[in-house]
Amino acid sequence: MASIDAAAPEGRLDFTGKLVVLLSGILSALCLTAINSVLPSIARDLAHSPTDAMLVKQLIGGVTLAMALGAPLGGFLADRIGLRPTLFSAALLYTIAGTAGLYLNSLPWLLASRMLLGLSAATIQVLGLTMVNVRLEGNARARWMGLHVSVAIFGTLFIHPTAGQLGEISWRLPFILYGAGAILIVGLLLGPRASVPEAKPQSAHAIGAAAPASPNILTWFPWHYLPLSFLLGTMTYLPTVSIPFQLKEQAGATPSTIAYVLTGTAVVGAVMAFLYGPARRRLSVHTAFLIGLAVAGTGALIAANAGSFAGVLGGLLLHSLGVAWFVPNIMTAIGSKVTKEQQGLAAGLTRAAHFLSAPIAVVAIQPFLDRYGDVFAMQVVAVIGYGLFILMALRMVTMRKPQPAPAE
Repeated sequence: MASIDAAAPEGRLDFTGKLVVLLSGILSALCLTAINSVLPSIARDLAHSPTDAMLVKQLIGGVTLAMALGAPLGGFLADRIGLRPTLFSAALLYTIAGTAGLYLNSLPWLLASRMLLGLSAATIQVLGLTMVNVRLEGNARARWMGLHVSVAIFGTLFIHPTAGQLGEISWRLPFILYGAGAILIVGLLLGPRASVPEAKPQSAHAIGAAAPASPNILTWFPWHYLPLSFLLGTMTYLPTVSIPFQLKEQAGATPSTIAYVLTGTAVVGAVMAFLYGPARRRLSVHTAFLIGLAVAGTGALIAANAGSFAGVLGGLLLHSLGVAWFVPNIMTAIGSKVTKEQQGLAAGLTRAAHFLSAPIAVVAIQPFLDRYGDVFAMQVVAVIGYGLFILMALRMVTMRKPQPAPAE
């Protein structure tokens, strides 16, 4: 089969390629948001014991863990059998498993379908990001990374109200939203085969790295990106869990008020992610990290120490501006560090670390929240932000130091 270089011209995305990149982010977001509003209704009809009640909550929590497994698995398969067959299979599984809630009456089987949904959703998103790194370079790569995140965030603004209206009729109806995976299937079937490569990449030259490809992942993968991605994920996800409780505790905010706040922060983040591409025309990856970390850390610090609702809101909006650049920036950076045949697995491992941050960080911080209050979460986010800022600044200084001339 043809190599990735022969499959389609580099430097651009055609309609099918753009559909994959943009829709992959929305499908991933849909995976975590579509059925939140109907969980109580599912519990009413299907939960008949304390164990069942726990399983209902895992319809969301278990998906995150499945996504952490699906991200590297999808990247591995794409590097072995190619983007197109992996993407098509994942989209088919996403559509079937996602819509299973329309007819399943067994809670364990419903949870199993949700786990398959998480696996396929992470695979689809990783392959969308991989297409950006494989097909594009420079400003174009940064622009489409930003668009991927921005469109995904904007998509969530419509998912919640749509799912809520469907849930008013029946808790099963929000599952029909997962039929959106069929759009990707149709796009792959009708679009030119050159849009998405059939076979795994065979070229050994790197996109941004000068080093030759190595079969040993211990030598070619930049392992420091995994803890970095985990910490960036922690800065992103912890506030979404703790802020509703903080707003309720400090300001007596109602659920509708909290929803408006979260919607506002999502809009701010989406706009900031959209601006990532233009900003990268003037900023390096490291500088973009510094700006994001400083802004997000400062926002978290303000929210943690604010004595009023307005202060918390201002801090949250600032925090959202900072974290919006985290995903496009780290994925752009990892794409420049590895060769074409390593793109899928590299993206998968990096996203897996990001997905794992949510369940691990929440469990790890809960004892401290019980002791110090929910405001402690934002304090932790601020400390992580400033700590990473210092480390990144030191790294930039070290990189700029002149290297000693080799001895003759």
